[in-house]
Amino acid sequence: MNKRIAVILAACILMIQVSFGDVWQDIAGYEYGDDPNPCEQAEALLQETPINEYNKIEDKLITVVASKDATQTGKTIACRFLQQVGTDRCIPAVSGLLDDEFLSDYARLVLERLKSEKADKAMRDALEKAPYKARVGILASLAERRDKKAVKSACKLAKSSDPAVAKAAIQAIGKIGGDDAARCLLSMKPAENLVPTQMHAMIECARSLSGKDAASLCEKVLAGTYSPCRIAALRELANVDASKASSLIAKAIKDSDVKLRRGGLGIVASTKGERLTRDMLELLEELSSDQKAELIVALGARGDKTALKSIMKYISSEDAVIRDASVTAVSKLGDASVVKSLLSTADSPKLRDSVTRVIAAMKDDGINAVLVESLNNRNLRIAAIQASIARGCTEAVPVLLKLVKDNDPDVREQSWTGLAALASENNMDSIMKAVIENKKAEDLSNAEGAIRKVFSRADNRSKCFEVVARYYEPATEDTKSFILDLAAATGDSNALKLERSALESANKQLYAKALRALAKWPNEAAAEDLLDQAKYASEEVDRIVALRGYIRIAGMEAANLSGTERMKMFKTAVDLAKRNDEKKAVLAMLPKYPYPQALAIAEHLREEKALAAEADTAIQKIRQSTITKTLKATASINNGDVKNALDGNKGTRWATNRPMKPGDWFMIDFGIERTVAALTLDAAGSRGDYPRGYEVYASFNGSSWGKPIVSGKGTKPLTVIKFPKPVETRFIKIVQTGSVPGLFWSIHDLKVDVK
Repeated sequence: MNKRIAVILAACILMIQVSFGDVWQDIAGYEYGDDPNPCEQAEALLQETPINEYNKIEDKLITVVASKDATQTGKTIACRFLQQVGTDRCIPAVSGLLDDEFLSDYARLVLERLKSEKADKAMRDALEKAPYKARVGILASLAERRDKKAVKSACKLAKSSDPAVAKAAIQAIGKIGGDDAARCLLSMKPAENLVPTQMHAMIECARSLSGKDAASLCEKVLAGTYSPCRIAALRELANVDASKASSLIAKAIKDSDVKLRRGGLGIVASTKGERLTRDMLELLEELSSDQKAELIVALGARGDKTALKSIMKYISSEDAVIRDASVTAVSKLGDASVVKSLLSTADSPKLRDSVTRVIAAMKDDGINAVLVESLNNRNLRIAAIQASIARGCTEAVPVLLKLVKDNDPDVREQSWTGLAALASENNMDSIMKAVIENKKAEDLSNAEGAIRKVFSRADNRSKCFEVVARYYEPATEDTKSFILDLAAATGDSNALKLERSALESANKQLYAKALRALAKWPNEAAAEDLLDQAKYASEEVDRIVALRGYIRIAGMEAANLSGTERMKMFKTAVDLAKRNDEKKAVLAMLPKYPYPQALAIAEHLREEKALAAEADTAIQKIRQSTITKTLKATASINNGDVKNALDGNKGTRWATNRPMKPGDWFMIDFGIERTVAALTLDAAGSRGDYPRGYEVYASFNGSSWGKPIVSGKGTKPLTVIKFPKPVETRFIKIVQTGSVPGLFWSIHDLKVDVK
């Protein structure tokens, strides 16, 4: 069976070759634009031919190249194929094209690819007789081949009267490299416009040499005035002879030529070697402030740690430019071994800032351990605290909890600052113990700041506040006041319970703090407590605080209140208000909820002369909102197209744009509460894209949803969802609960039955 298949394949290849017949002869006569184009057939034949039979194709291509009758186009195509299949056998025919100004480039690329001495010789021989334009390309190919035998001919051509040939020759000499090339470049005296080319060639040639030979070329370039080449030459010299390079690099760094100076600094930053590091460190003392700063940064970038000790002394420099440069350098060179030395230099706020920035930027994994150890050293601890904060060193927290009891007030202050930045909710119990044990009133502000910071980062604020609240009873009066204030940021039932107990306290300070905490409560749970205080508090100021807090909650969008509930609260507030300030506060809130009741409240308040202007503004905004308020929607996916479900055009749609799956949702926002009785989802334009299952939820605030008000299954493109009874709500969410492979969930048109 296998033998039979092999015979069939061989026959197929033979048939292909026969079918292509004289394709190579067709190429010989081909001109661009001819139809049919034999190149495609030739490419197919080449792909079908086994590599060991390429010689047959090569023979055909040689015939085309050598033919006097073949077109110029045909010969260029033949050369392109020879780049793929050619061998030394094609050299005689291809080299015959080297003296053709047009075909020379195609021919030399064939010879260049062969990587053959015979091919190199053919190109060398052609240099003497080829047209000037062709010589440029041939020189480039010989340079690419690094043909050292071509240097002699190239040196002659470097004196050519044709600028392009002379330039190509100089470039080739540099690229070929070697001793002969170096001697040629050193001895030549090109035209002034070719001096930069000579300089570049010398540098490239130097890379092929070593020791004195390379150094001689670099020094020749450095003796010139062409800055870009001088910088490159200096870089090469630093690699081959650091002792010679150092003095020249130093000269460049001091030079007024900005490009040359930056080039010298770049060499310092990138060239390895202890000799260069040592020489540059000695140079620092000779430089101006700006030059010194630039060199310090470069020394840091080169990564040679032998420079670290010398650079560290500049951390304490009075010159801010030098100090900042040393910070940059030490942050790249330093490790855990220098941390204590750095901390010991931080004896002023200015230096402490520099040291902190250095240590924060260092990468060594052992640095945090050294910082924690340094916290126990009285002479280092303040700087160590600041560095720990900058590094986010949470390992320092246990020691900081001890240091908040230190006798030194500065240490205590910095320790609380450290805890504010580094502690987590898991440390809250220890923090509260420290607060209770610390009786120093002057530390309370710092402690409160730390607790607030930690609390603000807590993943579970309710749980975190539970820990804080456990220390309420043994706390001082000031700390109790702080805890009551913190409770308002929690807003849960335990926090509310604590506030209520304080309201019943005979302690006026705690009562006042609890009342003010309730006035900024984050949800509606405190509304009744505030209303009670607004009615019955003994002091007028407390009644005012409570009423303003009550008004605030009534107008708070995050509160899970129905429109009816909000309007009732606003009306109650107006009835209780004795001052115009509170009535104006209500008027400012009403336009956010443009219900008929809101309009009625505003019109009632307009009857009071002192409130007429504010009432008119509120009435105008309410009416405008009622007119312009439009239905809005969002979706779990493809949110940009939700408008298509609401535009009344059944030719457009919102869709998941991937197979429907449980959890996909589409949410409607009415802007104000509406009484909704039913929904209709029209997917007739995409007949299979109706929801296979659904649950409908309602919410006043778009975040609290509760249980579904209705659920069911879609069975046809028009899905009518009737509610068991009309529902007053602002938000409706339709959650798709089914799945069908290959079908989207789409809504071409959504209708809402509003009562």
